Amino acid sequence: MSRASVSRLSLTVFLASALAGAPAAHATSFEELVRRADMATRSKTSAAVLEMHVKTASYQRRMRLVFWQDDRGGRERVLIRILGPALWRGHGTLKIGSQLKLYNPRQNHVTVVGSSMLGDSWMGSHFSNDDLVKETRLARHYTAKLLKKWDGKSDIGAATYYRFRLVPKPTAPVAWGKIVYTVLEKGTTVLPIKAAYFRKYRDRKPKRTMSFTDIKTMSGRKVPAVMTVRVMSKPGEFTRLTYRKLKLDINIPASKFTEQALRR
Repeated sequence: MSRASVSRLSLTVFLASALAGAPAAHATSFEELVRRADMATRSKTSAAVLEMHVKTASYQRRMRLVFWQDDRGGRERVLIRILGPALWRGHGTLKIGSQLKLYNPRQNHVTVVGSSMLGDSWMGSHFSNDDLVKETRLARHYTAKLLKKWDGKSDIGAATYYRFRLVPKPTAPVAWGKIVYTVLEKGTTVLPIKAAYFRKYRDRKPKRTMSFTDIKTMSGRKVPAVMTVRVMSKPGEFTRLTYRKLKLDINIPASKFTEQALRR
């Protein structure tokens, strides 16, 4: 064998050994799948009109909400206001960066929400403050490990499904010890299907689940138009959030994300 052939053979063996010992190449793509699914109904800017149906053992409540979000400039901003019914009209939530404020128009009072309150119920629903303003970003605050991958049918045709186990990163300010997250991929479309939330990593049963259904085309994008949260310890109860209108990548003035706008 010539010296050149020996050199090529050695290089081939070296590259094969290096690749065999390298970390899985899917880590980045898994993170991207989680990120895209988590932000399925959002973009750099978004505005939406939503309906919320809350059903508990003691009451039912229906509300209509308007939502604005702007992630430009490196600082996340969100404003949510309740349009109706009259009893709840004017209540609002404002997020600027890591600061979260709640406004009660009856008392004309603004409450600053600490990190310990992110997991608290939003307006008596099964959604938390964190769910609505997305202070937690799954790809940023959790590490994803693939549990299962399979092909199957969906509302938008044949697709590939992924089930991930999400574990908090060491310094992540999150409330859940583990999330089992199922997403769908079809071409360039990535959508969440279901999230099961576990209080502690070793828990065998989830504390609650969130399902994503009724895939529609809104603002030129396939999105899950309905999100439903159920708490395992409260059978029969749920909160359902339905997108009625959604606009992505629109111009939203900075004045929309101020305390004056929250009180307006």
